[in-house]
Amino acid sequence: MYNLSALYHPITANPAGGGEYLPGRLLQPYIRCYWGSGAQPRLPQQTETIIPDSCMDIIWEWDERTGESGGIFCGINDTPFEAGQAAQSVTTERFAIRFHFWSVHLFADEPLTEVLNVHVPVEYYFRTFRKELGDRLQHIRTMTERIAAAEAFLLRRLERGNRSSDGMMNAVHRLLTSRGIMTAGALESSSGLSSRQLERLFRQHIGLPPKKVADLIRFQNVWRDLYRSSQTKGVMQDMVFTYGYSHQSHLINNFKKFAGRTPLDALSHARR
Repeated sequence: MYNLSALYHPITANPAGGGEYLPGRLLQPYIRCYWGSGAQPRLPQQTETIIPDSCMDIIWEWDERTGESGGIFCGINDTPFEAGQAAQSVTTERFAIRFHFWSVHLFADEPLTEVLNVHVPVEYYFRTFRKELGDRLQHIRTMTERIAAAEAFLLRRLERGNRSSDGMMNAVHRLLTSRGIMTAGALESSSGLSSRQLERLFRQHIGLPPKKVADLIRFQNVWRDLYRSSQTKGVMQDMVFTYGYSHQSHLINNFKKFAGRTPLDALSHARR
């Protein structure tokens, strides 16, 4: 697969939070990153703002004391939410795989038509995950070794030969290169598919129609440009023009829909 990740680098609400590990060369076109945490007591009322990053995650967690384990699959989301955890007396560890939105269907056992804003047991979409990887993770001590085991699992899955639609992937490529700013007609022309065909393929393999995917890509590009900017004065108006908004309040309202905050509030929260 062409390495679309070279065109697009989505970030979280707290990009400096760290804890992300990049995939090896063979999996760079498919995997955004790995992340996880070591065994430590969970603190009460910890919360984190989750914004739509257009990715999907497998999160596997286990109790170091009892050995109990389980995982969830987090589908693509289009709304922000607060993730938290109640106080517990156990120590836990967690390992996660974050997929680019265009690649999940190559690894999954089921179509992705129902993955919008869902958090379900990982077995719903990856039936053998526990047997092939999950139950092994708690016996692997280092993050480097866990990543190696995960990559072996993912490469075996790729070898099964799940296929993408060339037309759909051409459309994804155009959405990424245009930073989410593209008309439906232009997308049809670039993919060689009708709008109805694109809608069906995107919903089956990504869980969203092309227009919603474009909106998420545009939001992520706006957020990344804003976060990387060395100054805020004048940046907002520049982005209105760059990203095709009709006026500044249009950009702010659209951004807030996805981030739950205005652009400047989101920037202040990320840099605190």
